[in-house]
Amino acid sequence: MRRIAHLSDLHFGAEEARIAEGLLDDLASRSPDLVVVSGDLTQRARRHQFLAARAFLDRIAAPRLVVPGNHDIPLYNVLDRLTRPLSRFRALITDDLHPFHHDSEIAVAGVNSARPDRWKEGRLSLRQIRRLQEQFESVSSDHFKVLVCHHPFIPPEGRAPAAIVGRGRLALRMLETAGCALILTGHLHHAYSGDARPFHLEMKRSILVAQAGTAISHRRREEANAYNQLTLDGDRLDLMVRAWDGRQFATTGHKQFRRTESGWTPASS
Repeated sequence: MRRIAHLSDLHFGAEEARIAEGLLDDLASRSPDLVVVSGDLTQRARRHQFLAARAFLDRIAAPRLVVPGNHDIPLYNVLDRLTRPLSRFRALITDDLHPFHHDSEIAVAGVNSARPDRWKEGRLSLRQIRRLQEQFESVSSDHFKVLVCHHPFIPPEGRAPAAIVGRGRLALRMLETAGCALILTGHLHHAYSGDARPFHLEMKRSILVAQAGTAISHRRREEANAYNQLTLDGDRLDLMVRAWDGRQFATTGHKQFRRTESGWTPASS
């Protein structure tokens, strides 16, 4: 059994300090085996914002896997945006843009979907897709395989249409073959989860997607600051949404899934 805390869209530079402290307290009390951050650590990719994000990450005791988001690329400094878009992220957060964490039970790969020539939407390259395939295929099929990406692979149900990550369909075909079971994303500041298959009818195998809201920023979109806690145990997955209630983080959503021959299905406790 492994427990993953999934944070996204921290947006240092637009963070709420009290909520950030509450999040650190909640993470410490729940002792995840891995903390993943699916992009947008900063609001405007400024040095002091990355330094604040670095200080926050350094206070997390668990291993961490972090990928950038579109806000981690400079917006107004056009020269930096085009010539060295992730230089501050690489210098102050991590130089590894292909992070891979694996142990005896899980294999978690991160990918950078942010692009300097796009304002919001993301894209994956063919080289990135091949590298992800190599990473996932380097471990046995017994591992629970997880992808972390900033931009979504499925749109939110019942909300305005959202663009999925460029080459997402091609990536999903590879992820099917490589045995990926779960995708963790952010970007939309809206928490939701579901099977990718109904949105991509060409898929033959079920892949679960969990989208996280904004963890600590004031850039909320009609829902509380929140993060996801996932417990992976063989063919069972437990997903809890931990949201800020004004004083602390508490569970506001709880779903359980079971993986069968037909795919991920809701499971009773």
